[in-house]
Amino acid sequence: MKDISRDLTRRLLSDRKLTQLVIVALFVFALFSALAPDLFLTPRNFVSMAFQVPEIALLALGVMLAMLTAGIDLSVVSISNLAALSTSYLLVTQVGEGGGNVYFWIVVSILIGMFVGLLAGFANGAIIAGIGVTPILATLATLTLYNGIAVGLRNGQSITGLPEEFVAIGNGSLFGVPMPMVILLVAAVGVAIYINRTGLGMQSVLVGANETAANYSAIGVKKVLYMTYTLSGGLSALAGLIIASRSASANPDYGASYVLLAIVIVVLGGVNPYGGFGTVTGVILATVVLQMVASGFNALRFSQFFYQLAQGFVLIAVMVLNTYLDRRRLKAKKEKAPKES
Repeated sequence: MKDISRDLTRRLLSDRKLTQLVIVALFVFALFSALAPDLFLTPRNFVSMAFQVPEIALLALGVMLAMLTAGIDLSVVSISNLAALSTSYLLVTQVGEGGGNVYFWIVVSILIGMFVGLLAGFANGAIIAGIGVTPILATLATLTLYNGIAVGLRNGQSITGLPEEFVAIGNGSLFGVPMPMVILLVAAVGVAIYINRTGLGMQSVLVGANETAANYSAIGVKKVLYMTYTLSGGLSALAGLIIASRSASANPDYGASYVLLAIVIVVLGGVNPYGGFGTVTGVILATVVLQMVASGFNALRFSQFFYQLAQGFVLIAVMVLNTYLDRRRLKAKKEKAPKES
């Protein structure tokens, strides 16, 4: 066990961006613990964060998969809402009060919601890989399309009255661990295995590192992009199901600001915006950092507008810092090269 923990620590410290993120996390934790210990440094606050982290972390993992291929998925929130509405509508209409087998329809509804997310993600892949539309334009268009479908289906109205058995998924615990966190950990392990242990996953990193070279190699770039955006849609749907379960409702306009937040998390987590590098650990840790900032702001009674301001500032600061450090490291390599030769 000691060898495993030592190896994990060594790997974390060997990644410069992860090391920076760990330092930032410790700083944020220490700062708000000192400023608002009675509200921030409490078990209730940490449990609350554990329930809130998974939904945005799953969306960020979807964005990360796209960004690894040097693309982006701006439609994650719209897919999330569409999947949540599909699941909730089926539950309300088929179960209702005293009607139908609750657990049977919960399983069926979840499968339908996941299918909707995967199908929407596959459609993104078809537009990007099949037609050749730039990812940012393709997913911006589908963001509007999926959101329009969600709003149109319900005329902008929410779905409420979900069965308690479904609501328990988002608000219950397993051996003391919040169920949404359990779902996130399982999904995160799955994404990590996909990226690091499967052929398509490793190829997605290579596509992001150099798509031109990938096109001339044996890598099936189109197949990689189809799979990437399909999985992103599936992760978005999973986030939507957790959101619906936690809030006992589905809203076609929920989480409009989550797209920016997911992008901030992915960049803060060390994923290269130009593709080719990123870790699941970094994304999860970055989500925790920003959730601590949000909880700290609430504890200090700061306005949510300040939190949005902080998101933008963090995104700019991280990108500027990474650009500066990358240029500095590249300059050092160039200066070192003639000496070695």
